[in-house]
Amino acid sequence: MPDPYLVLFVADTATDGHADALRAAARRVPRAGFFDDVEGGELRTVGTYVRAREPEDGLALLREVAAISRALGVRFEVQHVEVVLGFLEDGVPDATLAARLGDIPEPL
Repeated sequence: MPDPYLVLFVADTATDGHADALRAAARRVPRAGFFDDVEGGELRTVGTYVRAREPEDGLALLREVAAISRALGVRFEVQHVEVVLGFLEDGVPDATLAARLGDIPEPL
């Protein structure tokens, strides 16, 4: 069985600004990675990921992405082992994500 990952990606139209912010976030979180399909045009996929047996194991990355979501006013889809857990919008988890993870504290 492949390693489980927590994956967060821009759920709206992704821009270079989103890519820059996510790349920086991935650098701040140990063992996190970054992806950007720049040739996707309007369907560009930009996101970040970290190996996580359980979604809670990726809270450091979730906090970073929540801060980006809040600062840039962008919506992120959150997945674990390719199952959608919910969305972050303006830094706040939707009801589905909050039911799974609770509040996501701001980074220190």
